[in-house]
Amino acid sequence: MNLEETPPSNAGEIADAADKSADKSASKNILKHLASFAISGVLLYFAFNKVDPAEIWRYTQEMNPWPLAIVVVTALASHVLRAYRWTILLKPFAGRQINLVNSFYAVILGYAINVAIPRGGEVARLLSICKDEKLAWPGVLSTLLVDRMLDMALLVFLLGTCLVFLPQSFLETFPALLKGGIGLLIATIIGLLLLPYAGSILRFLLKQNFIAGKLPKSVLDKLTEMAEQFDSGTRALKDPVGYPLIAALSFVIWGLYWCNFYFMLPAFHLEKIIGPVDTLIIFTIGSVGVLIPTPGNAGSFHYLVCQSMELVAPQVSKAQALAYATILHVLTFVLTNCITAALLFLFRKSSKK
Repeated sequence: MNLEETPPSNAGEIADAADKSADKSASKNILKHLASFAISGVLLYFAFNKVDPAEIWRYTQEMNPWPLAIVVVTALASHVLRAYRWTILLKPFAGRQINLVNSFYAVILGYAINVAIPRGGEVARLLSICKDEKLAWPGVLSTLLVDRMLDMALLVFLLGTCLVFLPQSFLETFPALLKGGIGLLIATIIGLLLLPYAGSILRFLLKQNFIAGKLPKSVLDKLTEMAEQFDSGTRALKDPVGYPLIAALSFVIWGLYWCNFYFMLPAFHLEKIIGPVDTLIIFTIGSVGVLIPTPGNAGSFHYLVCQSMELVAPQVSKAQALAYATILHVLTFVLTNCITAALLFLFRKSSKK
């Protein structure tokens, strides 16, 4: 055997394996994107099925445009507060104050990317802040994980609230819903109190024989890595001053999301039909659609908002509900995010020059 030929052969095998792995990963990503577009198309079909487009267009033409300006303001305000909350989460890891403009740009860029590439915005947000603030991505990733967990906690809290405030006819027919709502509210409060210690709790559980002995090593290593990420991302939550501020910001952010739905009502002359509590139910059910990975939440948002509006206000026609959902979606998910991100991109580019 010629030993001098071995290294190139091994190198070639490694290169081939790397190419195959990259091709496999790319194929998976393509399939995921195709699946998300397919889900979006199916949900859009169910949402708009048997509805006359002319009716939707008529409600859109009769729309009062002035409330749209308020919706844009509340939408942007929620993104600014989200960016500010992220600077608080990042500060212990970075060891300094993070620039709010850089944080806001990363947040709004992520939302804009999500319009075309489901879940792609998280990657764009991560890369943007790492580049602008010269941060290592593993630490930043841990704060994004905590950011998402805070949002999930607030969504569960809203679901519990909605179950408590469902129409009386529903609660009388399904009395277990009230108990379920109260249970979700209590679980959310306990979860928020335990969140700063998530890493320690996970590490403690992984050391128990009834868990560690039954998990494959690869899974155990992954969970251990996740526990370390929790420790890194939850540093700000262990601050007795910082955590209450983060919690307060989380409630205000989601309160502004509710404002988007509420201030859109006068645009379609629905303010006398749908009240604040009804709007909360529509908002919460519509927000569940964000969990479905569709481009810009198209389809899932329209379908769930329309269904929830029919639940709380049966007198509202499906065409009017779809007009409301469509304009709200285009304004808050697409136009506000994409135009703001584009303007900031151009401004940053011209500033560098």
